Amino acid sequence: MSKEHETSRDNAEGQVRQTMPAQQGQQSELASLRAQIELELEAMQQGLNGLASGTARHRFISARMRRVDQLTSHMAGHIGEEQAERTSCQAYMQIFSAHEQEPKHGDH
Repeated sequence: MSKEHETSRDNAEGQVRQTMPAQQGQQSELASLRAQIELELEAMQQGLNGLASGTARHRFISARMRRVDQLTSHMAGHIGEEQAERTSCQAYMQIFSAHEQEPKHGDH
């Protein structure tokens, strides 16, 4: 093996080793963003069913929606806007459809 080929191979292997932790870090950050989005959506769902009413409820839900938008925008910087929107939408559907399927008080 030529010295030039060996150096090229070593450089490529070094780049792979550097990329792998970066990808793992990105996946971890994406998982964290998704979890935060789910928590905000869960809080929003609870706000819809909570005891608060009127303006207080509206402010609470609006704040959760703004936070989901911020998290989605941050996620878009990593995976693109379309995929980030899809991920947030999937989380929304998961949270809200799960609550729709829960029995209401007094239902048997």
